[in-house]
Amino acid sequence: MSGPLDALADKIVRVSDIYAAHFDIDRSGDWPLLKLQEEVGELTQAYLTTTGRTRRPADDAARKQLALEMADALGMLLIMAKAEGIDMDAAMQDKWLHWLERDSAVMEPVAGESDANP
Repeated sequence: MSGPLDALADKIVRVSDIYAAHFDIDRSGDWPLLKLQEEVGELTQAYLTTTGRTRRPADDAARKQLALEMADALGMLLIMAKAEGIDMDAAMQDKWLHWLERDSAVMEPVAGESDANP
């Protein structure tokens, strides 16, 4: 299956390829996971700033930085998914979006499904 997340991931991987070539970065092995972890740390810092829990001002610039760090974390997650051969569109359907197709307003797990609740 190919969908919007897969198409976005293709573009992000191309940008990452250009960046890695320019700066001679080895992205083999566990690099995507480690880089994702780094980006989540930066996202956490930006969130703390935006919510007034650092020395920096919680202003419009902080909010903009929060958005950029969210984009970095999402980008790295999509790069990792590509590296692992994961179809994120299918994974999101299986984990989250299937709830929209249920008849019941009460989101009860189907017998045999584990960790079905988001």
